[in-house]
Amino acid sequence: MCTPDDLIKNKDSMLSAPAPPNLAVAGSFSIDGVIAQDGRWVVGKVGGNALWSSLGALMCGLKPRVLTVVGNDYPAKVLETLSLAGIDTRAVVHLDRTHPVRVTFAHMPDGSRIQPVPQHMIRALPEKVQAQFIDTTSQPDVLPLGAPRGEDVPDDWLDEINFWHLPLLPLNRHRSLVQRIAAGRGQLQADCPARSDLLLKPFEKLSNTLGSLDVFLPSTSDFDVFAPDLDVVQILTGLRAAGARTVVLKAGPDGVYVLREQAIWHIPAYAEAVFDPTGAGDAFCGGFLGGMALTGDLVEAAALGSAVASFAVATEDPLTLADIDAGQTFARADQLRARAKEIGVIPGFDTAPILGGEHESSTVVNE
Repeated sequence: MCTPDDLIKNKDSMLSAPAPPNLAVAGSFSIDGVIAQDGRWVVGKVGGNALWSSLGALMCGLKPRVLTVVGNDYPAKVLETLSLAGIDTRAVVHLDRTHPVRVTFAHMPDGSRIQPVPQHMIRALPEKVQAQFIDTTSQPDVLPLGAPRGEDVPDDWLDEINFWHLPLLPLNRHRSLVQRIAAGRGQLQADCPARSDLLLKPFEKLSNTLGSLDVFLPSTSDFDVFAPDLDVVQILTGLRAAGARTVVLKAGPDGVYVLREQAIWHIPAYAEAVFDPTGAGDAFCGGFLGGMALTGDLVEAAALGSAVASFAVATEDPLTLADIDAGQTFARADQLRARAKEIGVIPGFDTAPILGGEHESSTVVNE
C-alpha cells in the first residue's frame, strides 16, 4: 500500500512535461440567483457542476476539455473567459432555447442553505429581480436538457481523453454517459447522480454503473437525503458491495474519506474561512481529477482536491479560480497530504481489480 511518503515529489517537472494528460468534464453549467446571509442578492450568476469541476482541474495546472449544454441566453463572455484561461469549450452544445439549468439559493444566517429559494423570500426582493429568481431543478421536462448525453461525446475523445469526470447528472444521463465513455480508453470517475433519482433503493440503482467507474465520488450529504441512518463505514461498505471499485467520500468540513482496496484513509479539510460553500464539492472533484492525472495516487489526488475546494469556499464567483496559480494549490495540498492517515479497514469483497493495488480480504478495525 502506498503511503504519503511514496507520493510524487516533483510537481514542477510534471507540469512542464511535453505530453500532458488529456482531461474532460461532462456535466452542466447553470445560471443562478442567490440571496446572501446579509440579504444581498445577485442574479445571473454563473455556476454549475461542470464549470466548478473544470476550474478545479485548471487550478492543477492542466487544461481540461468541457462537454456541456448551454441555452441561447447563456453569457458568451463566460465561454470566452474559460477558453482564454485554458479550458477547451469547443464541444459545448448550443440549444435554440433559454438556458435550461437555473438554480436559486438562499444562504441563511446560521450557515445553512435553502434551495430552491422559497416564494416568500423572493417576494421580499425588489420587484425588478423577482422574475429572475428561476429554479428549474424541480422541472423534470426542462432540467435534463442542460445535461449532455452519451451521444454528445465526440468520437475522437474516446481515444484521446485519459481522465474523465462526470459531475451530478440526472440518472438516465449519468448512465448514458458512463456507457459511452466506458467504451473508450480513459479512466472514469463520477460524482453521485441526482439524489431524487436514487430514493428508496440507492445502492441498487447505483449498481448499474458502479462497476464501470474507476472512482466514485459521492458526498455524505447525498446519503443524508436517501440513506440518512448510515455512517461513513456503512456507506463505504454498501458501495463496495454494490460494485464500487474505489470510493472517495466527500464530507464537507470533516474532510474526505478514501476507500482504497480495503483501507480507509482520511484527509482533513483545509482550514479556510467559508464565504460560500456552493461548488466546493465539484471543485474538489476537478482537483481530484487533476491529481489522478498527475500522480495516479488516490491520497495525493484527494489532498489536491481538498486544496482546490479550500479556494472555492472563499469566493462567490467561480471564474476567479482561473487566476489561482497551480503552485498555490500544490502548497496547500502538501500540507493536507502530510496529515493524511489510514484510520481503518472494511471487509474485502470479490470485485474487479481495485485502482491502486492488489485486492486483499481483511476485517474491520478502528483507530
